[in-house]
Amino acid sequence: MRILVTGGAGFIGSHLVDALIARGDDVTVLDNLSRGEIQNLPSQATFVEGDVRDSAFLQKICSEIKPDVIHHLAAVNGTKRFHEEASLVVDVNINGTINAIDSAKKSDAKLVFYSSPEAFGEVEKMPISNTSESVFTPAHLHQRHSYGSSKYIGEILCQYAVRAGQDIRIVRPFNAYGPRLRGDVNGQVVSIMLQSDPIVVHGDGSQTRSFTWIADIVEALLKINDAKNISGCSFNLGSEEEISIQNLAELIAKKTGCKIEYGEKNHGDSLRRKPDVSMNKAIDWSAETSIEDGLNQLL
Repeated sequence: MRILVTGGAGFIGSHLVDALIARGDDVTVLDNLSRGEIQNLPSQATFVEGDVRDSAFLQKICSEIKPDVIHHLAAVNGTKRFHEEASLVVDVNINGTINAIDSAKKSDAKLVFYSSPEAFGEVEKMPISNTSESVFTPAHLHQRHSYGSSKYIGEILCQYAVRAGQDIRIVRPFNAYGPRLRGDVNGQVVSIMLQSDPIVVHGDGSQTRSFTWIADIVEALLKINDAKNISGCSFNLGSEEEISIQNLAELIAKKTGCKIEYGEKNHGDSLRRKPDVSMNKAIDWSAETSIEDGLNQLL
């Protein structure tokens, strides 16, 4: 297959590219390297530096490579950026998705859109399913939901295109972790904790997450890439193992010998986030790696 991966030099994207190359696909990566690293990519992948918001440039790439599938991961992520660069988050995530949908249509390519459990905002009822309501707090309180709302709008745009006849699949990775995950101020919790001493728990640590090993997620992505007759379907790619941030910190501290401290609670931080994985029967997939096994592999 000829495959285009936007944001392919990032964490999830680069692992997907590795797997696609390993099985013999012809892969082109579009990335502006704002978060991705070119050294994450195998030499067999074709790399193009550029911005997914540049619709003419994206369509030019597609006209040259004629992709069978486009994986659209390019987005602005990182909790700190949600608050400090809200306009950029919305601009990249919404306009980039509009361009990806349009390019897929003109190329007659399947599109895999990478959404997020953040698309449901602060929904309280768990597990999160395809029928869950999205709950966003008033905008004047904080800007965290610049990201989640942009992913929600992205899903709306995808489902609109599906009704118009496009083949689009939606995936929501739940707290993916593994090698190459950023651990800086714009990183994610597992790598931040692994690279911090002391480990800082925001709030009282009672909030829970379902952390999912990257190799498990990539296995699902390959199935979604290849499956037939799943256009318009949305897949929660997550582990059913739920762990509190406090218990995660204690587990990592035990393995690394670091101390634990407590900091200010993050605005808009969900109390729980657990996926309903019933839709994954359609691709015969479930996450198999426990958080303990994943951390051991990572360390």
